[in-house]
Amino acid sequence: MGEPAAGRDADVDDPLYERLASYEGQPAATAVRGRDPVNAPMIRHWCEALGHPLPADGSAPPTMLQVWTMAGLTEPSRQTDDDAPGGRSAAYEGLLGALDEAGCTSVVATNCEQEYVRTLTPGEEIVFDSVIESVSPRKRTGLGTGYFVTTRMDVRAGGTLVGTHRFRILKYRPAEPRSTGEPPAGRARKGNRRPRPVINRDNAGFWAGVEREQLLFQRCTACGTARFPWLPGCNGCGAREWTAEEASGRGTVHSFVVMHHPPFPAFDPPYAVALVELEGGVRIVAQLAGISYRRARIGMPVRVDFARLEGEDQGLVLPVFRPADPVGDEEPVCVGDALPPLDVPVTRTLIVAGALASRDFQDVHHDAEAARERGSPDIFMNILTTNGLVGRYVSEWAGPAARLRRVAIRLGVPNRPGDTMTLTGRVTAVRPAPAAEEHGPGRTVELSIRGANAAGDHVTGTVLVELPGRDGKGARG
Repeated sequence: MGEPAAGRDADVDDPLYERLASYEGQPAATAVRGRDPVNAPMIRHWCEALGHPLPADGSAPPTMLQVWTMAGLTEPSRQTDDDAPGGRSAAYEGLLGALDEAGCTSVVATNCEQEYVRTLTPGEEIVFDSVIESVSPRKRTGLGTGYFVTTRMDVRAGGTLVGTHRFRILKYRPAEPRSTGEPPAGRARKGNRRPRPVINRDNAGFWAGVEREQLLFQRCTACGTARFPWLPGCNGCGAREWTAEEASGRGTVHSFVVMHHPPFPAFDPPYAVALVELEGGVRIVAQLAGISYRRARIGMPVRVDFARLEGEDQGLVLPVFRPADPVGDEEPVCVGDALPPLDVPVTRTLIVAGALASRDFQDVHHDAEAARERGSPDIFMNILTTNGLVGRYVSEWAGPAARLRRVAIRLGVPNRPGDTMTLTGRVTAVRPAPAAEEHGPGRTVELSIRGANAAGDHVTGTVLVELPGRDGKGARG
């Protein structure tokens, strides 16, 4: 859950805020050791829970950084030993205690920003320091009234910095349940559905094939002419007899247009719509997906894909075309390129398994009754799982040789059981990697990431990733 519609109680004196602000700059934890060394079982369990590719070299995915700092289920309420896992400073305990006394007993994470210097490998032990960066004035939010607390953590292993972690939570007094019958804030607006294809007796076979992920065209049994779109008779000889054949799905862009207007709510202009000439001679009009409209070109080899849409468009399957060959150094990543979307079914198992694999034992992530007591109708996904899913999405696109350098996310509407979160991304900047001169023509790519469910945006953020050069050495470990 995120930072919904926050507003300061500007006209009301708030002595508590003055007390809370005095904690800014004080340590939240000092020289705290991780509960366990980095280890292969935890890495494997975390990857399995999130569907994240298991690194071939056995290292921990970068987005596990916070996992190694988590204290676990049996953490005492107060730690005085600096070497104890989860050891909070007296200042941080005082800050949280003051909020609890004021009735701000509920907590939810809202923002996470991580930078990765290098990966962690099994056997390494981490030590971290944390500081209270800021406390916000009192805010009214959709969850309730409370205060945003931001901490910054430096994580070290072997005496050197491996990553930094900036984290923001909202400590709040839950709002009273709604009694007006109004829909909750952030519900998806009506009218965002894509136009539906017109299906009739002449083209029903084509759309039935699309549902089965087959691209079908007609062939006249009298003269052998292939035709598309589907028609009741041959436009060569006029015969009515025909058979359906499955296209290979490969072709080339014969021509294309870039759509800017009108701006239909269900589409995200500008985008390219191509006339694709398929192997076999027929042509079909469809959207070019997975690339920027700037990179569309006549003669581009493409292959068919079948987009199964979610949300208000759930059940709609459409043929789209993507570049036939992966992007490499011969055809560099360009600003505006779109990442292929990833649909993540938000099951109860994913929410609970993700929380446990990341050592987050907050009851709102596995106990529906406790979640309702804190103002949520059901359990919801924790921010560590969301952060890991963003890392998974980018890692699957970038490939195993790429290196995540920074992930910064902000949560919005919650992911609850029964949702489907669709992750999308776009390239916003490309520049040479810092190690380009040393290791080859690597590239640092900045991505804008969005994860949306039926209620709206669950997560938005930016990711910095280093892509390797031709020799596979464009990123440092």
